Amino acid sequence: MSQDVYRNKRLLVGERCAAAYCESDEPLYRHNCYIEALPPPRTPEKTSSLVGRYPVYDPKERTLPTLRRLEAVYRIAKCVFPMPDFLALEQKISRMIRNGYFARNPLDVEWRRQLNAGFPDSFKSVGDSEPIPLMRSSAASIAIIGLSGVGKSTSVESILGTYPQVIVHTEYNGTPFDQHQLVWLKLECPFDGSLKGLCMCFFEALDSILGTRYAVEYCGNRQKSTVNNLLPVMARLAAEFGIGVLVIDEIQRLNEAHSGGSQNMLNFFVELTNTFGVPIVLIGTFKAFSLFTSDFAMARRVAGQGDVIISNLQKDIYWNHFLEKLWKYQWTNVPTELSKKLNDIMYSESQGIVDIAVKLYMLAQWSVIGEEDERLTPARIREVARDNFHAVRPMLQALRLNDPDALAKISDVIPQAEHLDKFLTLSTKRVMLSGTVDKLANQDQPGLTDMVERMESPVSQIEAMLIAAGHPVSLAQEWARQAVQRHANSTDLRTATSEAFRIAAEHLLQEQGAVQQPNPMIKTTKKPKPVPLSGDLREIVKVALKKKEPAYDALKAADVIKPATEFLKLAEA
Repeated sequence: MSQDVYRNKRLLVGERCAAAYCESDEPLYRHNCYIEALPPPRTPEKTSSLVGRYPVYDPKERTLPTLRRLEAVYRIAKCVFPMPDFLALEQKISRMIRNGYFARNPLDVEWRRQLNAGFPDSFKSVGDSEPIPLMRSSAASIAIIGLSGVGKSTSVESILGTYPQVIVHTEYNGTPFDQHQLVWLKLECPFDGSLKGLCMCFFEALDSILGTRYAVEYCGNRQKSTVNNLLPVMARLAAEFGIGVLVIDEIQRLNEAHSGGSQNMLNFFVELTNTFGVPIVLIGTFKAFSLFTSDFAMARRVAGQGDVIISNLQKDIYWNHFLEKLWKYQWTNVPTELSKKLNDIMYSESQGIVDIAVKLYMLAQWSVIGEEDERLTPARIREVARDNFHAVRPMLQALRLNDPDALAKISDVIPQAEHLDKFLTLSTKRVMLSGTVDKLANQDQPGLTDMVERMESPVSQIEAMLIAAGHPVSLAQEWARQAVQRHANSTDLRTATSEAFRIAAEHLLQEQGAVQQPNPMIKTTKKPKPVPLSGDLREIVKVALKKKEPAYDALKAADVIKPATEFLKLAEA
């Protein structure tokens, strides 16, 4: 098999169901088993109720333990609040799927009935023995363009989720009809931006959803698996499985070097629509916009249902509606009402980009939960944005200046989920430490063991605190390990933490040259080796007692006890 593997990292898999037919109110769609197996067209109100995602929330959860509340904040990431543009997009995709199926009725007899129902005057005389009039495919496509994080992919995925992905047909109007109908298929452009990789993603997606082995069959031979050879096969499979709409996300990844130039990319998309006869939804950032504006044929294809430009929310009633919906998901121990100042700072730091606003709200709650004062303030939100959204600032500044040229040059810089996970981990460790250090001080060893079983290891906790204080990750773990080993018999985690910071301080002094090195050319009398900053005085006393020596003499020999005359000289000076 070819070494080129382009597996979709985020392959969207939907519901599989048996066909249940409902006669369409639209005459052109009647007697088309593909269309009548779909859910009926929905009103905006019905769509809103289906695609909205409102996680469970109870104000009483404010009284939950701190760690439970930290975890609950993650529910905010699952929220989906349908906005007007969202509902308009659902209507477009609904029309695209049905219009795309119009000229692709898989049953000849039913196709004749469909034409008679839609064109009673034109095809009234058409009999079973006469040829079916040629009807050109009415497939149309749209391009959804916008900033990263404004909800392009989330909107489309939520809409697709209201349709079953695979419909299994067995019989239609008494006619045996054994068919798997693939209503929608969503792909992501491959990481290398090649058209061949995009074709291979198509076969791999079919295999994952339908349990087939087309990727092995058609992509195994490197010489035969060219774009020109794969495209006809894709067209045949699209017809065989009745694909209703093909969604291609992240099209800004298409690389001109790997794809043969922008003109070749445009030709590929035009040919894809013409050959498939399947509506195509292209999703991308403003970097992809030039693909559709430089070629009339592609622009005409894409504009079949009208281009969709999804931008950041303006500071108007829609932003207020969104933020009010979002603000109710709050797990601080005291409620913070949404004031005008908080509204203003949330918009200023997110510029109406939904993804940034959601993540900013989550980070702000994580930063205060477990503190003495858990109220959300404009200053705290600004601080969280400053500390966590470094990469996003160029995009936000371009939005503030309304500079589309600058936006077109900015790549995908939306904060990723991995960043949120790291911040939550640090917040959790901070809360765990502050809530348990005092209790550990007077516990015996069994009690400490039980506590450690419920928490992460002391080394991990101290390491996290060192990293949070700005020390290098490569050294923090070693310092934490040394500190825990030196106090292995202590039940006080605070002492081990202090020890780790002493080690770090000593390391910094050595780095800065504060610890003077002796000159090998100057003879000095041998003095007792001083105890380093990180030494344990108890160990010195313990050794002295074993040797039956006075503890005072041992401490003095270790240069820990200074003679009084030294301080008198300092005072006189």
